[in-house]
Amino acid sequence: MTIKLRITLGFLCSIAVVAVCVIGYTGWQMREDARGYFVTSSNQQLQLMEQSIRSFVNGAIHNAQIIAEQPGLADAQDAFPRFVDNPQESRYLQAELGPEATALTEPLLRVGRANHDYLEIYVGFADGSYASSCDDMKIPPHHDLSTKDWYRQRASDTAVAGLAPAYFSVTGEMVVAVTHKLLNARGELAGVVGIDISLADLSQRVAALSFGETGFFLLLENSGRIICHPNDEELVGKIIGKDVQDPALQTLMNTSGGMVDVSLGGEAYEANVLTTDFGWKIVALESAAEINARSNTAMRHVTIIAVVIALLVLMVALFMVRSIVRPLNALVRNAQEVAGGNLEARVNNCRFFGELALLHDSIASMIEALGRLLGEAKRKTEEAERHTARAEEAMRHAEEARRAAENARREGMTEAAHHLEESTGVIHGAAGQLSDQIAQSSQGAQHQAERAAETATAMGQMNATVLEVARNAGNAAEVSENMRGKAEEGAGIVSEVVRSIQSLHDMSLTLKEDMSRLGENATAITRIMSVISDIADQTNLLALNAAIEAARAGEAGRGFAVVADEVRKLAEKTMASTSEVANAINAIQKSAEKSIRQVEISVEGVNAATELAGRSGEALKEIVSLAEHAADQVRAIAAASEEQSATSEEINRSISEINEIAGQNAAAMEQAAQAVNEMAAEAQKLNALIEKMKQG
Repeated sequence: MTIKLRITLGFLCSIAVVAVCVIGYTGWQMREDARGYFVTSSNQQLQLMEQSIRSFVNGAIHNAQIIAEQPGLADAQDAFPRFVDNPQESRYLQAELGPEATALTEPLLRVGRANHDYLEIYVGFADGSYASSCDDMKIPPHHDLSTKDWYRQRASDTAVAGLAPAYFSVTGEMVVAVTHKLLNARGELAGVVGIDISLADLSQRVAALSFGETGFFLLLENSGRIICHPNDEELVGKIIGKDVQDPALQTLMNTSGGMVDVSLGGEAYEANVLTTDFGWKIVALESAAEINARSNTAMRHVTIIAVVIALLVLMVALFMVRSIVRPLNALVRNAQEVAGGNLEARVNNCRFFGELALLHDSIASMIEALGRLLGEAKRKTEEAERHTARAEEAMRHAEEARRAAENARREGMTEAAHHLEESTGVIHGAAGQLSDQIAQSSQGAQHQAERAAETATAMGQMNATVLEVARNAGNAAEVSENMRGKAEEGAGIVSEVVRSIQSLHDMSLTLKEDMSRLGENATAITRIMSVISDIADQTNLLALNAAIEAARAGEAGRGFAVVADEVRKLAEKTMASTSEVANAINAIQKSAEKSIRQVEISVEGVNAATELAGRSGEALKEIVSLAEHAADQVRAIAAASEEQSATSEEINRSISEINEIAGQNAAAMEQAAQAVNEMAAEAQKLNALIEKMKQG
């Protein structure tokens, strides 16, 4: 695998990993933000709905309490009709009630007229007697309210008041009953006061609420009965787990509160469940596709941007790789030419930079030194060959001399000896000259071997230096990689800080808007409380006038006087409560104004922090980019140093071979010198023999 391919693959893998991580984390964070927005907005609406329903129920409980605390009602069971022993169907008629029963029934009628959702207000006494706000109502045979489930539940419960399970009335309307214990002066149970409330209006109000295109609300009773289901009216009034076997609805019913994922009609929904104090569940649902729609669109945009950035980075990386690899390829081609025997091969140094320029200069110097060594070795070899040729010529002359000596012995010892002496002189002189030249060649060969050994040592040191450069480059690459990792980690942390600050900014703006709406609502409530206070004043005046008229009427207006007194007390309580509520609302308005000012200050601080964090993120991103470039260049230098080390080792082996050849030449010169010396000795012996021949 080439360096170019390795670096390119490294860039591609790094870019792909970073892009996948960024896109994956961004998608996850956007989905979490979308889910968080759904949770926040749905919680606000659920809280408002819970407050409205609680006010609705508490108002009914308060009215039941007023009726239960009516003076004389607990001991008036004998004043009302009793149908327990009646075997036939009968009717409950207001006109047939006695004066006491009529007076005690009047508060029931007033409460019923004031609240159009109240279908019936009734009192079931312990002995079976019955009082109702309705008139001309059919009563079944042996009618006894004390045997009804709602009566027994309230009678056995420790709570004084509460809700009975919802049911369908004879008119097909879904009804819930608010019940309150009726206690006598001794604290004993005298009966139960009940108010049947139609859930039609409440169900319509809940069904009318929505958010987004697919969001809606469910209202479930604690028994599992569905009070409101805007998307499927056929399920309204049915009990989950009994009449309806829907896993999603069963999951919602079993959830006490918080978020849960369900599937309705084959479509995934996010559900936020809130359980009220009296056990009802309010559920906000929205399609998961709609919740994630904006995040999915943003994800597509982020993916496109990431791909474009990755392509740009890849183009820059390819350009950088090319600028590094081209000089390395030129050095490789130069080394191959030198290995092929072309010591004159050179590379133009205009394309080299940094460590590559140093590497180019070192290789050029090494090639020049190698050329000089090889030239000197060639010259020494040629000189040795010339000396060898001279030695062979001398041997030829010696052979001729030997033949001449033989001829001399045949032709005459004296003349032959004379000529042989001349030849011996020539041989002796040539042998001496040849011995000197061989000694000089041997000395040159030894000098060549020493120079080759020094060159090999220098090449080894240079190779060690190159390896050290490669190791240092590798360490630098690791340091650069660690620096890049730390910078990326810092960039990620800064990005997280930016997102957190942005979320805080959004929440601050939302809080500001909510506080503004709270102030407006408080102002509206103040106006409403003012109207209620005026009504209470008028009611008090009317109660006083009624008391005066009752006093004028004497005994006949006694019951009316009692009612007027209760109305006056109620009006006074209303005025006192209105004053307390007004004070509380004024405090809320002041707190809201103060909170709005604090939120505005917080928003300004968040904006400044966001800008600073953004600048930090950009700086860290630039650091990451520079660290990546530095690490890549250092890795390329390390690879080039490894290539240079391999080339240096090859050259070192060539020099070792030259050194070995030079050693062989030196040994051959020594052997030639020895042969010449032996030939000189033989010539001396021959000379002595000639002397003997002359004498003899």
